[in-house]
Amino acid sequence: MYPSPLSFALFPILSLFEGGLPKLNLFNRLTPTKLEGSIRLENLIDHSFKLWDFANLPGAHSTRAFGTKGYNASVEYVAKLAADHGYRVEKQTLVYPATTFISNALKINGVDVSQADITTFQYSASASLTAPLILVPNLGCSSADYEGLEAAGKVVLVLRGDCTFVEKGEVARAAGVAGLILRNNVAGPPIASRLKPTYETNPPALSLSQSAAAPIVDRLSAGEALLVTLNINVLNEQRYSDNVIATSKGGDQNNILVVSAHLDSVPAGAGINDDGSGTATVAEIAVQLSKFSGLKNAVRFSWWTAEELGLVGSRYYVEHLPENEKAKIFANIHLDMTASPNYIIGIYDADNSTGKNTGNPAPAGSAAIEKLYQLAYDKLGVNYTSYAFTSGSDYRSFLDVGIPSGGVATGASGKKSPFEAEIFGGEAGIA
Repeated sequence: MYPSPLSFALFPILSLFEGGLPKLNLFNRLTPTKLEGSIRLENLIDHSFKLWDFANLPGAHSTRAFGTKGYNASVEYVAKLAADHGYRVEKQTLVYPATTFISNALKINGVDVSQADITTFQYSASASLTAPLILVPNLGCSSADYEGLEAAGKVVLVLRGDCTFVEKGEVARAAGVAGLILRNNVAGPPIASRLKPTYETNPPALSLSQSAAAPIVDRLSAGEALLVTLNINVLNEQRYSDNVIATSKGGDQNNILVVSAHLDSVPAGAGINDDGSGTATVAEIAVQLSKFSGLKNAVRFSWWTAEELGLVGSRYYVEHLPENEKAKIFANIHLDMTASPNYIIGIYDADNSTGKNTGNPAPAGSAAIEKLYQLAYDKLGVNYTSYAFTSGSDYRSFLDVGIPSGGVATGASGKKSPFEAEIFGGEAGIA
């Protein structure tokens, strides 16, 4: 785990000077150096182990996906931690569709495909069927890709890429398929993702790793007829889940910095990197900040639910915030993966200097946050690189309503480049 030295960039933004939290030693005035010195790796790791334990509670099924037993234990943990350290804590409850994975299995002409090579898509339908398997040309993003295939009642094999999995699922459904297998286009495990959350009409859907898919594609391309046996057992339901929002009692309550991470994992695991690392970082900053006086602006530590389903929690928060309250938030620092085994140190590219950003342009003020990070890491002598703003993390909910945002990330699904391996170490060509 590589902890992000967040304090160097966070506290210039706060413009710390006066105010303070209650019941503090008033002589323990906050400075960036003091706060930096208070952040300990062992505390970050301790938070991470607690998240791991929550995912492995009896009946938690090794996950902290939103609304599950492991997620709810995570909610109680960060909420109590924040309350115990003097913050005003609110749990914001929302309802959203969820999938519980019970079992899956895939056979090709009676031969089992390894469990390590398959993953059930969220919002998949359940199924127990045997049907012909056909290869969809192109990427299955339009009805034209299904012309002449006679796909109705058959299981289709579709390559990842170009459009969303939701779109691929909708096109396949319209073609009347009996099942959908989405094959990965990069090495590694099968991709964990989702179909549309209005799940009643979704097809049964599995993800398949690139290595397992390759020989199947070769056989189909050579004209071999293959039968697939598909068994998927899931429970789709509406599920309650909470955002946790903890605001400092000190500092100017009309000027608020939101420091956030998403609290949920994907259903396939405990999510200790994504985004347990961000959760742990936000928690520890909150704990240590509470020990000092001299906070000029208020800080709102937030842990969002259901990010893995499309930024659901953060969008719900922003959309339900009155305009006068929204106007009090001067910036959002979002931390989605502050640790990764094959890490980079990526600063969100507010000015789009790399040209890789997607979605609405970052509002004024975001570039200043980026610059603060750059100056902080330059001072430390730490290498960094630019990291694109996309639609894939909770900062997007704030950017889209004009709130300046920034942060750091250590890399996720993208492959590490040779240049990144040179300046950060690790291995090029893998995520």
